[in-house]
Amino acid sequence: MNVLQLVLKTILVSIAGIALYNATANAAAVNDSASVLDFNEQTHLVFTCEEEKLARDVYRVLGRRFPEIGSFAVMAGNKEVTNCAVHELLKKYRVSVPRVNRNVGVFSWGIYGRYFTEKYLVLTSQGASSPLNALYVGAFIEELNIQDINQCPKAILDISNGISEASACGMQYTDNPDVLEIYADLLDVSREHLRLLVSDI
Repeated sequence: MNVLQLVLKTILVSIAGIALYNATANAAAVNDSASVLDFNEQTHLVFTCEEEKLARDVYRVLGRRFPEIGSFAVMAGNKEVTNCAVHELLKKYRVSVPRVNRNVGVFSWGIYGRYFTEKYLVLTSQGASSPLNALYVGAFIEELNIQDINQCPKAILDISNGISEASACGMQYTDNPDVLEIYADLLDVSREHLRLLVSDI
């Protein structure tokens, strides 16, 4: 092979490599653009993120009030993990989310901040009255989580945002595999917590 042939071969290989790179990049761009979350999915996921924090915060307070009930510490830890998992999913899809306030009982999402603050105050007050009531509050939280993961929570439907039906968000609405997977994980955790609480009751 002479020098000219070698140069031509090198050029052809380079062109082929560039074409392959561009094709791969274009396919990735198409996949990325197809993997966006619509408004309903985004709204529900951000709400779910805050609801997981609500559960975590209530369990931390009740765990300190009744340290003999070890379930609360375990469940608070689990809710911390699930809260972070939802937050990471939102970041993956480049959804603008409120900065998570790590302080117990403080909720940063302006639209629903009042809803979560009121829920936190009511649930911690009810649960603080006795160990049994604390366990009932925990069971209520998990049943609420299960309901709100499957469909649009009433708090979302009550706000004028274009979402008006329970079937318009949540697990029964989305077909995104990432979202469905995280919802399935959240449901597993809530069902396990509910079994734990019923056993304690």
